[in-house]
Amino acid sequence: MTARPHRSRRLAALAAGLLLPALLAVPLTASGAPGSSAAGTDASSIDTGSARRAATLTVSPPIYVAGQAVRFRGDLGRAGRRTVHLQSHMNRPGDRWLDVPDSTFRTAADGSFDFTFTAPSMFGISYRVAGGGVTTRGRVFNARPQEITLSLQGRDAASPFHAVAPLLPFTVVADTTPAARSALGTPPPIPGRTVLLQERVDGDRWRTIDRGVTDSAGHATFRVGAPVLGQRVLRARQERWTRGGSRIGWYASFPAYFSVLGLGEVLPVAAGTPVARPAAPTAPTADRSPARPTAGERYRWGATLFDFAWERGQDLTSPPSKGTRPRGTWLDTSDGTGRATPFNGGLVLQSKLRHTGDGDRGTTAATMQGNARATGRWEFRLQGHAWERGRRPFRFRLDLVPVGTPVTACPPDAVVVADVVMGEPGVGIGVRSRAAGAAWSRRLRGVRLAETPFNMAVEVAPRHTTWFVDGVPVGTVTGRAAHLGRALVPRLSLVGADAEMDGAQVDSDWQRGWSLSRGRQVTSGPALARRTYTGC
Repeated sequence: MTARPHRSRRLAALAAGLLLPALLAVPLTASGAPGSSAAGTDASSIDTGSARRAATLTVSPPIYVAGQAVRFRGDLGRAGRRTVHLQSHMNRPGDRWLDVPDSTFRTAADGSFDFTFTAPSMFGISYRVAGGGVTTRGRVFNARPQEITLSLQGRDAASPFHAVAPLLPFTVVADTTPAARSALGTPPPIPGRTVLLQERVDGDRWRTIDRGVTDSAGHATFRVGAPVLGQRVLRARQERWTRGGSRIGWYASFPAYFSVLGLGEVLPVAAGTPVARPAAPTAPTADRSPARPTAGERYRWGATLFDFAWERGQDLTSPPSKGTRPRGTWLDTSDGTGRATPFNGGLVLQSKLRHTGDGDRGTTAATMQGNARATGRWEFRLQGHAWERGRRPFRFRLDLVPVGTPVTACPPDAVVVADVVMGEPGVGIGVRSRAAGAAWSRRLRGVRLAETPFNMAVEVAPRHTTWFVDGVPVGTVTGRAAHLGRALVPRLSLVGADAEMDGAQVDSDWQRGWSLSRGRQVTSGPALARRTYTGC
């Protein structure tokens, strides 16, 4: 009887010894939704065998833009030097924590860590620190979107039209901290950042005419000479910022028109022309749609040649962040009021800054430069916004065009990946070939470019071209006649006229390319109708 208490204590100690390793092996994650904590410090308790400590993480500064260096400080709660790295979570249904490439660091001897890493571009993404079988809780990141406006000093920066006196100099102000996207937060000023003043030349290109630097408020000021008649179309471009570990890409304003006698500012609406009315409002939040199937995954196309993921503050002339042949950049052109720019982790075409009102004109395009291929596969994630409703909707075109094709409303030779009238159902696909004297086309009536994103892909082989929506073949052309036989690059265009249009925006979350060397080629899509070539 006297031995029983000692035997009970021995059994309890043995049980504790068996349970302790299992407890230590359990990864520590956030309670509830990933990255849901809003506190300045997140903690997860762990047992080191000698004392209970907390895995902690703090992030600073609280306000930043995509690509800006952010400081991660905390403690794994376990002594000893060990390797740690970042993990990310998109916070969408079905997503999971994934390791962030090139984010490996070391803790100090006491288990603490202190390192910087660039802030992600996407809204609502969570980061946590992982290492030694332990993870901190996730922290939600919402980078302030970069923005810059150019306006006549003292005038409304959201308006693209300004009146100036002939021959007299006028002052324009570039503001890198405007309240234009106040719902998403005003970006912080970066004093000393170079700003270029550019003028539109050759109809849709930009030439630098002056340069300045931002002051403590994020402003740069320029003096410009007015013409005798007509107008000068200008934009401001804040240049890359790489100090202190940041990798912030360049970012341009919308075009601004400075017109003698205010001819560009008045813009009277033609008699009998209906004025566009605002569409139903859309909350400016991150895309939380579940991931849709892709043709690349379904048909096992393998590793991408290039993948523009826009994850870490890249600009239009940054190379793709992923791929076995990560080459290529984007050329942005505009002959109206729109711009092409990175935004929320994607490539975006926008007709103007303010969603409603006057100032939606012309054609805006982004054309890939380099990494062209006569055969291959391309895939894009698309989402559309019709900000206004009227009788002049923009047309969105996603084409594969031969290298060197001018930016036009209707490229004469093209593989049409998507052709959409903004705000209307249906997506057109097809091929136009002047050499063959023919065009092949099909209208996908069950597809709509709207708030819910979807994936468009095309496979171009010497004897067939096949289109896919969310990994499903929706059209095929067979035979050599429909093969353009020239090196192709993607072009995204928001096509409008030199007249007031209905405001619109198109987002392409990513743009990817593959060769034909891997996976199964597909020829099972419905046949496209052939007609005589007449252009668009």
